[in-house]
Amino acid sequence: MYGKRIRFDRLLHGDKMLCVPLDHGVTNCDIANLSDFRNTVSQIVDNGASSIIVHKGLVRFLPQLKNTGLIVHLSASTENYKPVKKIIVCEVEEAVLLGADAVSIHVNLGNEFEKHMLSDFARISSDCQKYGMPLLAMMYNRNNDNTDIGNTEKEKHSIRIAAEMGADIVKIGSNWSLDNLKVILKDALIPIVIAGGDMLDREKLFALTKNLMGSGILGISFGRNVFMSKNIADTMRNLSSIIYNY
Repeated sequence: MYGKRIRFDRLLHGDKMLCVPLDHGVTNCDIANLSDFRNTVSQIVDNGASSIIVHKGLVRFLPQLKNTGLIVHLSASTENYKPVKKIIVCEVEEAVLLGADAVSIHVNLGNEFEKHMLSDFARISSDCQKYGMPLLAMMYNRNNDNTDIGNTEKEKHSIRIAAEMGADIVKIGSNWSLDNLKVILKDALIPIVIAGGDMLDREKLFALTKNLMGSGILGISFGRNVFMSKNIADTMRNLSSIIYNY
């Protein structure tokens, strides 16, 4: 499908992905630098982001995305009530009208709400096929209390589920050694991007990125470690250099 291929290519620089998710404000509004949204986004897109992720309402506040793909996030929950349960708050057709290059959904496996999120996943995937829209699936193994329950086999299964359901890219957590990550990725049918997770100091962040890129992933999807950093532009320049020159 040519439309999907064209949109997919807009998410990359060359053949690598440096994605910055900025959807955190729905879950928790009190996050450093997201209040100064325009300035934060400008520093991110001007210093090498191949794509960003936002909720539909923030598209109108974005600067011009000259060389950065736009991913509209379709899932949400807040810290006020069962954050593990993600619901659909935007449809693929809305994302098309907003000019999105892709959409993303968040699915938590291993809890009582899994079946509802998988049902939403199936419907969104069908709509993405209809509109030629790339789909990024954020797949995590989490208990009812939203704590991680992942292990190597569960992670491999979550990647397989994403492929079986029609996702074009799958995003997983970063709590893996390089050896374990290579096992997880060994039989993956679709490209993988890795989440940033908890805040790291800059040297650990850059070392992690180098190790991750050595596993054969498509790229990274770092949110808080980028937009909550003390120097966003410098962080982005360093990450860009590591990823695109690996």
